[in-house]
Amino acid sequence: MRLRVVTLNVWNRQGDPKRTGLINRELRRLAPDLVSFQEVVKSPDHSQLDELIHDTGLHGTHQADVLRTIPPHADRFGGSAIATRWPHRVEEVLDLRMSDANDVPWCSLAVTVPLPGEGDLLFIAATTSWRLAAESPGTAGRCADGSRRASPAAASNRHRRRLQRNA
Repeated sequence: MRLRVVTLNVWNRQGDPKRTGLINRELRRLAPDLVSFQEVVKSPDHSQLDELIHDTGLHGTHQADVLRTIPPHADRFGGSAIATRWPHRVEEVLDLRMSDANDVPWCSLAVTVPLPGEGDLLFIAATTSWRLAAESPGTAGRCADGSRRASPAAASNRHRRRLQRNA
């Protein structure tokens, strides 16, 4: 099976207001299976992710959909999002910010995507800060429920163990 994967920093609402529509048009042309977005704005009155994936057939999840609390400045700088051709299940969202870097609202998302005839695929949309000192060492972070520390590698290992148990 071949997969079309796209990753794109949307740059929130900066620049030309037509940009979101242009990105949507290009996504419809490319017809990707997996998309990792960075800096996507979501607020109670506006969902840039919905605009980006409108009429693409993609299923989207924004970090704001699964975080217990929204990081400061997310309304201005956006957050991470994933869109997939098939419905997906969120495994975790990792908040990689250091306590003194509250101006960096991006998280990394891990989802399981059931690929027809292939099984489950773990897709991790990792987002890092432009300011490396703003992240936890070794990209360790907090899970969405705040209960334990995790990393993308740890998420992958937990996913693999679940697959083995269910086999």
